[in-house]
Amino acid sequence: MANTPISNAFISVNDIVNNFIISYTGPGKIIPDSKRTEVIFHARRCLQEFAYETIKSQFTQGPTVVTAGAGNEIDLPTDFVAVIGATMVINGATAIPLTEVSKLADLVAGTFFIDYVAKPKTIVYGDSSGAAPNGATLTYLSNALTTDESAAIPKLAEEAMYVCMVYAILSNRGNTDLNTLQRLLIEKTDKLERAKSRLVFTNFS
Repeated sequence: MANTPISNAFISVNDIVNNFIISYTGPGKIIPDSKRTEVIFHARRCLQEFAYETIKSQFTQGPTVVTAGAGNEIDLPTDFVAVIGATMVINGATAIPLTEVSKLADLVAGTFFIDYVAKPKTIVYGDSSGAAPNGATLTYLSNALTTDESAAIPKLAEEAMYVCMVYAILSNRGNTDLNTLQRLLIEKTDKLERAKSRLVFTNFS
């Protein structure tokens, strides 16, 4: 389901859901029975909660058709924070990495420029030779986690996600032991704080 390119530092929300079902649900496990829809619902709720806790996510914009000789100026997503990487497929060939330039005047084939002053922010791709339209793809860090299962979040926050999901599911069931809920709440808070402190000093670029 997830189609966002995942680096070693990220994991998709879809994979988190799959891992959670395998590891935490089933006979003899902490959650004996749970439907996938229930797990997905609480995964999305945890993502929304974590949005307030500065956990960055990774998304991909594109591929966007870029025509040789055109202006190729495209609005960036409203949740854009920073570039992870950009590539372009030229004439149907293998995707080649693009280099960011700091000035629009330096824009040439194989480069891109981001106007951080414009409202909304825009990205301009350099003119690339070739008669056929070219597809440009931008991978970026987001500052607002969404309910999209193609989102990719840092693996540093993966364990915090699992504990949050366990707590959310069990707290919505009337027969859960209160001492267990208290322990899970403490564990959830602790893991989230640990993830935050590690992410502050992580450079994803």
